[in-house]
Amino acid sequence: MRNRQGTTYCILALLIILSPHGRTTGNAATNLSLQEDGSLVVFDAKGGVAEFVKQGTPRQAIQLDGQSCNVSYGFNSAGKQTVLVSLPASATTPVVFLLGDSQVTIPPKSGLRIALNEFHKIEKMDGAPAGTVQFQNISSRPQPPTQLSPTPIPIPAQVVEPTPPPIPAQNPQTSETTLDKNLEPVDSNINLTQPATTSTPADPMAGQGNALSSPPTEIGWPGKLLQSPLTEPQMEEDYFYVRTEGGARFVSSMNIVNIVGPVGATNPMIQKEIAFSTGYRQDIDIGVWLTPWFGLAVETGFALNAIRGNTEGMTVSSSTYWSVPIMAQLCFQYPNDTGFIPYLNFGFGGGWNYFNIGSISYPPAGQGSTLSGAGNDMNNAYQIAAGVRWRIWEQLGLTLAYKFYGTSQPTVDMGDNQQVTFGSPVTNSIELGGNFSF
Repeated sequence: MRNRQGTTYCILALLIILSPHGRTTGNAATNLSLQEDGSLVVFDAKGGVAEFVKQGTPRQAIQLDGQSCNVSYGFNSAGKQTVLVSLPASATTPVVFLLGDSQVTIPPKSGLRIALNEFHKIEKMDGAPAGTVQFQNISSRPQPPTQLSPTPIPIPAQVVEPTPPPIPAQNPQTSETTLDKNLEPVDSNINLTQPATTSTPADPMAGQGNALSSPPTEIGWPGKLLQSPLTEPQMEEDYFYVRTEGGARFVSSMNIVNIVGPVGATNPMIQKEIAFSTGYRQDIDIGVWLTPWFGLAVETGFALNAIRGNTEGMTVSSSTYWSVPIMAQLCFQYPNDTGFIPYLNFGFGGGWNYFNIGSISYPPAGQGSTLSGAGNDMNNAYQIAAGVRWRIWEQLGLTLAYKFYGTSQPTVDMGDNQQVTFGSPVTNSIELGGNFSF
């Protein structure tokens, strides 16, 4: 009878050890799970959280199936977010883990490339290089938990081995039937969370078309290439930007309003017009978007035009007109999914005007009929700018703008006891440029 009881205890202990709930060995495959926000979680063989990689992390080292692996988020050529799980170059043995309904085997010098859709669900899995990773359907096997609760990452769960039920004392009259009942499998009260049903096909390679291009790498400036229509996350831009634009500037004809100096108000140059050749303007804006459609900016730059005669008989030589705007701006734009963003800016502030006049003369030649010298004046300035911005990359775009700019009348000290008051400069510019966000 004692031998029979010993045999019973041995069988019962063996059942407990082999029970799925009582297994404590580390031979079970590690489970890799993709969370609702796109983060990656590694569950150990006991169902506890072993590693956590936040969505969008450029690169992080994790332990997977007892080996060191690298996880990196990026984008492929189609604009899809990707996750690359790869072995280091020094690895000599494959790594095996569970992902969804598949057991994944990554051989040395290879990686698993996962393409995600806009809802952070698995859209495609492939090897990097293509075809190197093996997938085995395990949908019939019970899986560890695949989703974490919204609460912070918990401490890895502790698995408690079930306590074997007490064996009633036996006596010589114990029947074989009673003994058999004592040997029935023990039903543990441990409740393991079952894996959530996923939409991942049994064969992750089925119906996927062409493989992705080269493995995704960390995306630096200027970000990935955008394709229309833009998704909502792509429409959200960085707050700060720098914009530079340059192009042709046209200055309207300008009167010589007044001259103070020799000959005074009888100077024959008064009320004569001077004209300007087509010039060049270059601007730089530094701004911040307070909302997706409204922002503030400051603008400065320079512009240059040559002066030419406009009144009949007037001759001009070696004369130029420079200006430097210094303005604050109210900025408006219309974000949309086409990538072409119209904008409208209203600027106000100051404008520095500089006239360098080699010689302006008007017949009859003689005293007071020739003007020369150089001088500058700071005046009030205003501007209206309208344009369109084409976002090519996430942080870089091209711009086309029209700018209407004007200042109050500059009074310039030309030397030789001459002060010249010019009419209010009014300019029109057509400019091309680039917009850099950060």
